[in-house]
Amino acid sequence: MVKDAYKASAFNYCCKKEEGALIYNTLYNTFARLDEAEYKKYIGSLEADRALAEEFVENGLWVEKGLDEKKHYLACARAYTMSGLRPLSLTITTTLKCNARCPYCYEKGVRQADLYHGAAEDIIKFMKQKTKQDFLYITWFGGEPLLNMEIMDTLSQRLEEEGYGYSAFIITNGSKIDSQVLEEKLEKWHVQDMQVTLDGTKQKYEERKNYYNKEEGEFYRIIENICGLAKKKISISIRLNIERENMADMVELVKELGIIFANDRNVVFYPAFLTGTGNPLAEEEKIACVKEMLECLHGTEKITASTKFYSLPRPHACMNGDPNSFSIDVDGYLYTCEHQVGKPGYAIGNIRDSYPVCDKRGRAGRIRKECLACVFLPKCFGGCESSYMGGDVPCMIEKYMIKALMELL
Repeated sequence: MVKDAYKASAFNYCCKKEEGALIYNTLYNTFARLDEAEYKKYIGSLEADRALAEEFVENGLWVEKGLDEKKHYLACARAYTMSGLRPLSLTITTTLKCNARCPYCYEKGVRQADLYHGAAEDIIKFMKQKTKQDFLYITWFGGEPLLNMEIMDTLSQRLEEEGYGYSAFIITNGSKIDSQVLEEKLEKWHVQDMQVTLDGTKQKYEERKNYYNKEEGEFYRIIENICGLAKKKISISIRLNIERENMADMVELVKELGIIFANDRNVVFYPAFLTGTGNPLAEEEKIACVKEMLECLHGTEKITASTKFYSLPRPHACMNGDPNSFSIDVDGYLYTCEHQVGKPGYAIGNIRDSYPVCDKRGRAGRIRKECLACVFLPKCFGGCESSYMGGDVPCMIEKYMIKALMELL
């Protein structure tokens, strides 16, 4: 019999509806809407004919009964993660200084300083030790990274002199984007993408960011800067920092952004629920918030997890599980997580020394049991270790986005 040969995939997320069910497979990114009779055949309470069974199998909703999907997925993820063929990825902290004073900043208490003099040569030396490839990815990080453009200029020039190709991403508050950056620096730095953070509509944003120079951090000035970047064909992800205190206002912000950037394909938004606030949102509250955002945008084109609404299966959660990725702070210390910069106690080495000796990434057994049992494992791969260590839920945003969308459909 057909049903004796197959079983439901371990990665099916099912949303039951009055008229049947919606099923999304988080590993294969397949989606099905089943009527009540099809759903009963899917769960095995009715016999499925061969044609329907073949559709279930073809879309990954059913797999062979003896297949251990998670074992195979994890094996493939590990093989990819440990491959030395991937480009090196460096997150470089140009400075730990910042012109904003966000109340939720996880860098509170770190020494506010610029990347040390001579760091560019040490970074080049480290790269040569770590990879034989002539291409890499760079993320410019801070503090506010654009407060130290000198090191960005210097390292960009040295990379070109050494014959390295590279693509750059900047994580910024957007306040230091001026005509010089737009007309000269972006191309020099090989910038392809940027993340700009917004915390609310005008009044809420300006209160929360609390810039030293109020004019520099004026809300519509930041919006104009984003528009300027988009005209230069830079892909902009607007990070929507959400917590209980600003949640309602963030929905209003999405409405406003949806109007401003309706026809701009270079600008998308992604929700990010803040951690370490002491008053975390429950899962149902997060889903409800994302649902409101989706409803006011009338579609998923603008809400993303990175570059689209869903990602391919993750081979690791983030750089914390990727031995080809490193974060470098202003003193040259190396970290497996950008949230740790400026805190040498978490460092795995220093670019002034030899290859780090404490890098345990890529080893098996790092995923928690509850995460291994979760249907959203391919979307999180155990989630954010920094959030977990801080007592917060480690789940990635896609879990809440997918659940919210399926409740709306």
